[in-house]
Amino acid sequence: MNKKFTFLSLIILFSQIVVAQNLEEFGIKKGIKPSGGINFGAVSYLANGISARRDPFAFYVSGNININFFGYNTPFTFSYSNTNRTFTQPFNQFSFSPSYKWIKTYIGYNSMSFSQYTLAGYNFLGGGVELSPKKWRFAAMYGRLRKAVPFNLADSSQNYNASYKRMGQGIKLGYNDGKNMIGISLFHAKDVINSLPYIIFNTGLTPKENLVTGINAKKRISDRIFVEGEYAYSVLTNNITYKEKHDSLSIDSLPHNEKNYFLKGIIQSNATTRHYDAYNFSVGYQGIWYGVQLKYERISPDYQTLGAYYFNSDLKNITVIPTFRVFNNKLIINANLGWQNNNLDHLKASTTKRFVSAYNINFAPNERWNFGGNYSNFTTFTNIRPQTDPFFRNTLDTLNFYQVNNTLNAVTSYNFGLAEHRQSIFLNVSYQKASDKASYKAGNNMVSDFYTGNISYSYSIAPQNLSLALSVNYYTNHLSTTQSSYYGPNVSITKAFLNKTLRATYSGSFNKNVVNKQSSSSILNNRFGLNYSPKTDPKNKFGRHNLGLSINILKRFQGKFDSPNSNNTSFLEATTNFNYSYSF
Repeated sequence: MNKKFTFLSLIILFSQIVVAQNLEEFGIKKGIKPSGGINFGAVSYLANGISARRDPFAFYVSGNININFFGYNTPFTFSYSNTNRTFTQPFNQFSFSPSYKWIKTYIGYNSMSFSQYTLAGYNFLGGGVELSPKKWRFAAMYGRLRKAVPFNLADSSQNYNASYKRMGQGIKLGYNDGKNMIGISLFHAKDVINSLPYIIFNTGLTPKENLVTGINAKKRISDRIFVEGEYAYSVLTNNITYKEKHDSLSIDSLPHNEKNYFLKGIIQSNATTRHYDAYNFSVGYQGIWYGVQLKYERISPDYQTLGAYYFNSDLKNITVIPTFRVFNNKLIINANLGWQNNNLDHLKASTTKRFVSAYNINFAPNERWNFGGNYSNFTTFTNIRPQTDPFFRNTLDTLNFYQVNNTLNAVTSYNFGLAEHRQSIFLNVSYQKASDKASYKAGNNMVSDFYTGNISYSYSIAPQNLSLALSVNYYTNHLSTTQSSYYGPNVSITKAFLNKTLRATYSGSFNKNVVNKQSSSSILNNRFGLNYSPKTDPKNKFGRHNLGLSINILKRFQGKFDSPNSNNTSFLEATTNFNYSYSF
């Protein structure tokens, strides 16, 4: 087993050699230069008329410090909060990432990415290194992906948080000359079986092991044509304690199987081991005023990598992306047309197909006017096959289910006025329609229409350091049996004092909710804020301070037709935020 991870030792040795060879390149004249900042915040909360929706008091401290030691950067970040008790995985974290020229290291809590199918930004506690000498690329990591969280015997409702300790390591090698690129990556993760003192059966928690290999490449055929693609192969054992050996007949029907997998034997294989693959390919052309790109992606059913938080699987995508830029880039048009379907192995009872189209247009004829709009259409078609039952014959061969979502949005802005008295008008309207229709029942078409409108006016008086803004919002939603609207005015005022070091703000809104033409409730929201940031001399070595204080008061008024025993009662909430930051 030690031979399987010998590359980690080589990584550390290679990193030490590289650093030693570049010590003489440190710039002595640069000296030692610290920089960074620290931030402290506190929040208090008070509620009357309802149960508290958050803790009455919370605080947090975060910071980042970087010491440039003769050209060698050594950044360190940390965060701490008393709300950590509500998190099962670490919230209070620290990170130390020293770097010098083409050498970067990771110590503490960090995240690294090899590719979207292997290691994709997963946070880990450990160490890593990235080297980019000239056109070569090298990256490696080792650390804890998840901490052990034992079962809670006192509160069984918290058992879904239970987790094995999970360790991971990975390596990536690549070459990139700016136009052409190729990279090969290997990622391995495994749960530590004895990291939990006891196991509660029938909870679904099992120790896993995962090995993912991937290759990605990009090639520029000419100045205007390029191709790129990526392929990944994942082997996942869902329960490494399972004793039965792997049955070759249970292997998923994929281009490769366990018999010819070139890394066979690195991870434990049994009857719970599954093999998956994922890949994408695209080709594009970029002209002077237009461009087009064609993409194809396929992710096998249940594809999973333990190096990513979430993954969409069992899908096939075909996408066309054209772009146009005309009239000296004053008019820009983008489109995205695609077709997606699932049930790639034909084992599910239903197959869903989606057609996706999205269009975006922006036109700026001059510095005063700007017009924009976008439209998207998502059409989903689901074909459901009946379940086989020897004692019942379904009269329906299939069930067709359609779902259509249309979204239209338009934006217009106009700027006018003198330099010291700037004014602007902004208008935004949108419409969204969603409909569901099943073929087995005529006329069964559920439709919802959602309209949004906003118009605002802003006026800035530079000599008085004063700005005003007024706006009106309107939202309405039409369902088959319900019609609800939400509308009201908003106002905000900002004034700067003491040579712009002290800034005072006020914003208020009053919105009324109407359901089926009957008054439901009203909400009055007021926010007051002060921010003080004293000016500092550029030669000042003591850094910059910033103080902030805000108070938000929200009052809900019970509607005329609201039931006294319903949840739509009157209440009052007050939230105070204090913030102090220091940067140097």
